[in-house]
Amino acid sequence: MKLSIIKLLVLSATSLLLACSTPIKQVIVSPEINVGSSDAFQQKQVQLRFSDLRRSNHIVQILRADEATQLYSPQQRIVDIVSAALTPALIANGLQIQPLAVNQVDVIIDNALVSVQQQMLKYSANHQMSFRVVVNNGKNTLTKTFKITGTSNGPLKADLAVLERDFNQQLTKLLSQIVQSEELQQFIQ
Repeated sequence: MKLSIIKLLVLSATSLLLACSTPIKQVIVSPEINVGSSDAFQQKQVQLRFSDLRRSNHIVQILRADEATQLYSPQQRIVDIVSAALTPALIANGLQIQPLAVNQVDVIIDNALVSVQQQMLKYSANHQMSFRVVVNNGKNTLTKTFKITGTSNGPLKADLAVLERDFNQQLTKLLSQIVQSEELQQFIQ
């Protein structure tokens, strides 16, 4: 009896220590769109849908020679984060979301990834983000792609907090481009 209690305590302590030493495998994604409010969409009504066509859920991958790739996913689904950020920004700019509207707007996430090549004393990060907005106004269809790419380099080890910040800044910029797109504003009837 005494021996099994000791084994249980040792097992619990070991589990606790291992749990504390496991790195966090999630990234906080929180874009903040500050485009103000306007009547750019002139109170036009749309059905608004979001989809994610990426092959995997992670948004940051760190590659090292002869080691397993480290993958970091957002704390919640990226499509939900994009919907929660973009919908209020579109509404603030005069768009009305109606489930039976003639205009259909699909926001499709094709790519959202920071790929880091980690070497012994330096790293390089490649940022790629690509969203498609497909608008059907009942007569015609418009497909517009919004892309942001970039690279960053640094000494030593890539800092996940910096990668997270850069990802959020790029996502905010891309979503702002969607809200402010005059082509989309004119095409929606």
